[in-house]
Amino acid sequence: MLVSAVTHHLRRFLARAGQAPPPQAGSQSTDGAHERRLLRGLLEAGKSIHETQSLDSILQRIAAILADAGGFEAVAIYILEQESQLLHPAAIVGVDEVEAARMRAVSVALRDYAPLMRPDMRVGRSYLFDHRRHELPPASVLDSALSIPALPAGWRPGQWHPLDSLTIPLELTRGQLLGLVSLDQPRNRRYPTRDTVRALELFADQCAAAISRVQLFAYMEELALTDSLTGLHNRHALEQTLAQDLARIARSGGAYSVLFCDLDHFKRINDTMGHAAGDLILQQVAAVLRQRLRRGDFAARCGGDEFVVLLPDTPGSQALVVAEDLRLRISSASTACLVTASIGVSSPAEGQLDPKTVLDQADRAMYLAKGSGRNRVRMASGREERPARVARSA
Repeated sequence: MLVSAVTHHLRRFLARAGQAPPPQAGSQSTDGAHERRLLRGLLEAGKSIHETQSLDSILQRIAAILADAGGFEAVAIYILEQESQLLHPAAIVGVDEVEAARMRAVSVALRDYAPLMRPDMRVGRSYLFDHRRHELPPASVLDSALSIPALPAGWRPGQWHPLDSLTIPLELTRGQLLGLVSLDQPRNRRYPTRDTVRALELFADQCAAAISRVQLFAYMEELALTDSLTGLHNRHALEQTLAQDLARIARSGGAYSVLFCDLDHFKRINDTMGHAAGDLILQQVAAVLRQRLRRGDFAARCGGDEFVVLLPDTPGSQALVVAEDLRLRISSASTACLVTASIGVSSPAEGQLDPKTVLDQADRAMYLAKGSGRNRVRMASGREERPARVARSA
């Protein structure tokens, strides 16, 4: 509904732009031809942003449209992280690779972006920073966060200056801010008219609707793959990731290890202390896993008191070190009672990359640890015989 409404407004504005001279944001005059071309170009190009489910792809496409159809040489799109209120550069066009990498490395607090969004800079819902009227405060973080191009050859007073910028909020109809679009270096070197800004804002509304749709889809997908109690991945996500990882190893090779962790005497904890206390312990163990694991490692709760950790690019010898460290961290965690874990480790050999087999090997090794007295780590032997099952409640 939002997308169709935005498109309707774009079409109405397109028709209106051909009937009367639009009001101006700058001092130049216009007959509306530029705005009509801009609107048609944005309306046509904007159709493609609703055809993808990838946020990165949508943002790159939006930046490219604003550069090509919008008439700006440099475009940066910032996505707002709602919890931290940090703006993350997510798509950059028209800046060399070194400068773009530098910009992506710097996230900006929304409050620090305020010097480019003062009320006296308002043009419609956007903000035009005009170097003739405004200046950044001394030692602003924006000095290092933004890319300021050199003064172009042949520049004349009254033309767009490298210090100028146009910022367009990406907002939903209910006022939620999703991010910002920063536009720089218009190809005609002119300051945008109000109608030009209005056309860009209508396109930005269409973009905000597409971004919101993809973010909602990603959120729902994450919920489907997340354990609600601990926030770790769930068994479905585990099976999906393990199959993908082993398929990659079958193609390209590499070390890989799996840890199967089961808490000792957990049923006794639930029976004596209650399920609320047991749930808290599970959450604390999950926190231990998050703190210890590296970027790229994967942790899941399989149900009950079972956890599985996937360690890409990790041979068995290193996986044993990680497992032992996890065992010690769990036993020394600040829980309501002493909690220990038995951990099995498996590292699949070449040609033995069936996901179920690999997981079963780690599970058998965990039972070896249970049968050896609990609170210890054991490595899978690769043999098919299974030790006598030790009751998980014991």
